[in-house]
Amino acid sequence: MIEFLDMHLLDLFQNALAADPSEIRVSVECDSDDRLTIAVADDGRGMDGDTLAAVERGFYSSKCNKCVGLGLPLLREVAEHCDGSFRIESIPARGTVVTASFRRNHIDLPPFEDLAETFLSMLVASDGPRVRVRYACEGIAVEVDTAELREMLGDIALGHPDVVGFLRRYLHERISGPRET
Repeated sequence: MIEFLDMHLLDLFQNALAADPSEIRVSVECDSDDRLTIAVADDGRGMDGDTLAAVERGFYSSKCNKCVGLGLPLLREVAEHCDGSFRIESIPARGTVVTASFRRNHIDLPPFEDLAETFLSMLVASDGPRVRVRYACEGIAVEVDTAELREMLGDIALGHPDVVGFLRRYLHERISGPRET
């Protein structure tokens, strides 16, 4: 089992990146019914029915020859074990949406290790597709869009140390509260 939900989120993000999308949307949301929902959507290659069935069975990966291909089945297991649900929707040439929900107060729900850092790595690691991250829990709402950042920054790269430092502080303050230095 994966120890932290961040790792599942990163796996979903890497799957989306591997689909050659123009846009990836990542969301972590809580609702008033004690539900936590994570979702990653892309407009990449998508999957046909046979590929989708293989992915859901496990031990299948199109990312690399040495990949194990258990990320999605493990996420499904955690979601269902934590009184939640799991869904993959995919259309060839249109993209894929993976959604997992969990009961937030379930004793076995893995925590996020550092969601702000996870979002940061998604935002600065991708040169190609537009990446949108959204967090909405406990009255806190944060949205960051790389297209908007690139427009504001002009020729300055998202990976520039000053940009990374700003984004790190911004995400931590809004998601985790101020960090001690």
